[in-house]
Amino acid sequence: MRQHGLFVIAALCALHASAEQELLFLTEDSPPFNMFEGNKVAGISTQILEEALHRTGIKAQFDIVPWARALALSHSQPQTCVYSAVRTPEREKKYGFKWIGPLVDEKIVLMALADSPIKLKKIADAKPYRVGGYVADARGDYIESQGVKVDRAPSDTMNLPKLVARRIDLWVTGSISGLYMAAREGQKRNVKIVISGGEPGDTQLWLACNTSVSNDVIEKLNTAVKNLTADGTANKFTAPYY
Repeated sequence: MRQHGLFVIAALCALHASAEQELLFLTEDSPPFNMFEGNKVAGISTQILEEALHRTGIKAQFDIVPWARALALSHSQPQTCVYSAVRTPEREKKYGFKWIGPLVDEKIVLMALADSPIKLKKIADAKPYRVGGYVADARGDYIESQGVKVDRAPSDTMNLPKLVARRIDLWVTGSISGLYMAAREGQKRNVKIVISGGEPGDTQLWLACNTSVSNDVIEKLNTAVKNLTADGTANKFTAPYY
């Protein structure tokens, strides 16, 4: 009877440990890092995280929600993480996340229409122009830190149509994601990168987790991400989008 009781306790502990590792990964529609393909969340960062989960045996569900909501839920809701997030000092202080990564690195760029006469020697030179970004985006925060006003849309997918319609002069986006979105909409030849900027801390994209996620899970996922970066797996996921 005692042995049976010990077995039940051990089984319950195992179930509890397993439940602790059931995570929710929230993201936004920001191709090619995170996006819907059919009914599935896909993209470079998603593939990297799926591979890390596979290597560690940790379970997680993926979902796409507006970016500001993803950040808020990951801060307030246990066992919840958000990606692809730039790791800024402001977010470190405000949210207290536990971080996994970096998953991907891309430059912050200001993009214009191909026929635009705009030339910039530094980001701050964009002050006279209408610059489009989106709510809660760290790239827009960086541009604003250089003294440039950013017109924030609810979603980044709204900015390319605004640029094409000449409602904005410049679009703050990523060196990979901006060109990918332009290509997807048949606009790649109609846009160009005017200038790039940002330090590694401004351009690296991470998975940011609620403080309730155990340190053991964080360590395992960090090790897996580093290993799949070192063995070239991450590059295989990224290469098709360049």
